[in-house]
Amino acid sequence: MANTKRPRKAYRPKPAVLPLGMRRQVQMEMPGYQAMIALGMDHLQEQHIYDLLSAADLVKRTAPADHPIREVAQSMVLACADIQHRAERVGKTGANGDEMRTLKAGLPRVMDFLRTVPNADIARAASAAVAEFDRSGVLRV
Repeated sequence: MANTKRPRKAYRPKPAVLPLGMRRQVQMEMPGYQAMIALGMDHLQEQHIYDLLSAADLVKRTAPADHPIREVAQSMVLACADIQHRAERVGKTGANGDEMRTLKAGLPRVMDFLRTVPNADIARAASAAVAEFDRSGVLRV
């Protein structure tokens, strides 16, 4: 092995900027799919319901007014609201059959729609949701 006196240049990774159509889909979609799996199990928590609500809210904020995916997102919001009301009343988060069917049928359609939305629209909708929450303290879905 040759021993040179020339110093080696240190490796510095360059920051990678994703092209406009690409996003880290695992980070965006995984919470919703984990929540969908947790629906029928004992470890269903309020955070899972929030993850489903955030996906539906993002679709409602980015979809055009006459797009049929808005109805799917609204049915998901209503199913999540039913789960939350029952959790307040009973004290335990759980979903019944109709809610599970609605959420498990709606989430793949919602995620398929979100894959077609440009990153700029998603960023705009997310910042609008954060601004609304900062202003009022609640997020109306």
